[in-house]
Amino acid sequence: MVPKTVLAVALLLLLAFTVDAASPPQWIREVVTSTGPYEYQWGGYPVLLSWFSPHAVPINLTFLNVTWWKPHSVWFKGTYYARVCGRGCDYRRVTIYVAQRDLKVVNPLQTNLGPAAVDYIEYHIKQICRQGTAMVAPAEIIVLDSNTQIWISDVYCLYYNQWYWLRLLPYDFLLYGYLVRDAELVNATDLEVRLPVEGWRGTTSGMTPAGWYLHPVTKEVFRIPGANLTLLAELQRAERRIYELQSLLENKTALLASANLTIAQLNETVARLKALVAQLNSTTTRLNAALAEARGESTRLSAENQRLRTQLEELNTTRIRLEAEVSVYRSQLEALRAEADAYRSRLELLSAVETQLARLTAENQALKAQIASMNETLAKLNEAYASQTAQLRHQLETWTRAAWIGAALGAAAGAAAAALALRRRK
Repeated sequence: MVPKTVLAVALLLLLAFTVDAASPPQWIREVVTSTGPYEYQWGGYPVLLSWFSPHAVPINLTFLNVTWWKPHSVWFKGTYYARVCGRGCDYRRVTIYVAQRDLKVVNPLQTNLGPAAVDYIEYHIKQICRQGTAMVAPAEIIVLDSNTQIWISDVYCLYYNQWYWLRLLPYDFLLYGYLVRDAELVNATDLEVRLPVEGWRGTTSGMTPAGWYLHPVTKEVFRIPGANLTLLAELQRAERRIYELQSLLENKTALLASANLTIAQLNETVARLKALVAQLNSTTTRLNAALAEARGESTRLSAENQRLRTQLEELNTTRIRLEAEVSVYRSQLEALRAEADAYRSRLELLSAVETQLARLTAENQALKAQIASMNETLAKLNEAYASQTAQLRHQLETWTRAAWIGAALGAAAGAAAAALALRRRK
């Protein structure tokens, strides 16, 4: 069986390789959605959009000026094909002066900016209407001549992707206090409405301006007041619930897709792990066989080592015994040397005897020769002993007890023979 730790390590390594090999698009998928030309989600939920009147017409307008002393203070200029009747009626391109109806500017002298308030208002209107596209719903048409008309209208400037009704300029936070705030407001607190007016909710206390609105989901344009606000609020609540359910469904779908992908990857990982486990089992079998063979070899080597240790101990015992015998032989040799010295002393005393001088001298010379020979023999024995001792220390297994005994007996016999010869001569 493969150890559990080996399997755990293999599993972790394979998972790490799988994660590293996975490219980011397999794990992180970008979710792309679009609301088309409308920005109608506020906090993630659909809301109503401020819109233009259904009978408005598109005109490319150029801002003219602000005339604060007139009842209609903001003026534009543009051209449009209008039906003109004189001697006959036909459509012709005419110059249109457009004023936002009922939009009145406060006397600049009564504001904190003074006369500069007019420039300030003009600057903001130019910013709001800088795209140049506007929807104009004429409420009153004044014909000046066959080529010029004045339209007192509701003007809706395209402001990014929303329609900014200029009638609501007084409620813009940036223009607060410079225009008369007298637009009709409706209590529609249950409705979610998105207006392009800067700071609308901070200046109206939850009120909604009367006007035209677009339901971006149904694409229906309706007027408030006039529409069934209760029904619209209920519809918005239903849409919010639908949106929440769709978001939940999308999340669940994404999680399911991710889970399916993870399952597929885990299946692939399991297949790889199975192959790896099979390979590990084969390797384990091979290693077990090698381990058994190594254990047998270890047993054999242990026995051989024990045998060699026993042989070494026997050789050490033999070496100790032989060293003891050599020590005895050395003591005997020293005794022989002392005895030889005594003989020399006696020969020196006998040398006084003149009658035996010649004979003793000759004998003394012979004795010296014998002693030199014996010394030479002793030196050889010492040299042989040192050589044999060194050989015994390095090759104890080649020496035998008999060799040492023979050498020792030979040395003793030589010493004894020399001693016996000296006694006889005396």
